Amino acid sequence: MNKRLQGLLLLVMSLQLSGCLLNRVYAFKEQFCDYQTSFALQIGDGVSLEMLKPVLRDTDVVWLLGAEPTIRRMVDGQLEMVYIVVKDLPQRSYDYAIPLHLRFSNTDGKALLSMGMIDRNLSAMITPGLIEETVSHACSSTTSLAKKNVEFDLGDLDREAVPDRSQIVQALGAPQQTLENGREIVYRFRLQGAGPEVEKSYARIWLEADGEAVERVRFRYLRYELDADFIAAKGSISIRM
Repeated sequence: MNKRLQGLLLLVMSLQLSGCLLNRVYAFKEQFCDYQTSFALQIGDGVSLEMLKPVLRDTDVVWLLGAEPTIRRMVDGQLEMVYIVVKDLPQRSYDYAIPLHLRFSNTDGKALLSMGMIDRNLSAMITPGLIEETVSHACSSTTSLAKKNVEFDLGDLDREAVPDRSQIVQALGAPQQTLENGREIVYRFRLQGAGPEVEKSYARIWLEADGEAVERVRFRYLRYELDADFIAAKGSISIRM
């Protein structure tokens, strides 16, 4: 078999696999159109989003995130994958580590994503209100295939629910970088245990003139980027392939 034919067969196989994955991703997005019966948002020590009609497989999640989890284990008969992000510092430190817990239910021999839970440290930037607004507007959001992003409205978001600089520093520690006379702070993160091929994460936070109130947040986690502009009342989620 020559290399050209091998390449063609690999391309066809990858397209078939991507097609199955895309079908499940689109089915997942359609569930946002019936948000109340498809999801349950719970707020406690952290924030959890329960998928009442699971469709995404564990292999889908690994592909979508672009990295294997830091921890893969069984908890109460269910698969749990944990992605742990730590601050990217010269000396290894697990202070202010941010775990993302993903639970999977066993359905017909397949592990399907049933719940995602973020730590309270991460919810200092990605607040419950921001999550709820993003999820509830996902159905009516504008999707750009060319730009690989989804845009949504934040007009109903309560600005009082957005943490200020002091609350963010309390949750995440001191930023690694401060710019623009204190009106912009930057945090850099990496996935614990990941190799150099896994893209690092970061949070860039813009502050109002008082240096406390947050006017914009841009957060990248693995291949996804969330940009929330609270002044313009607009947000977007983009994916880097």
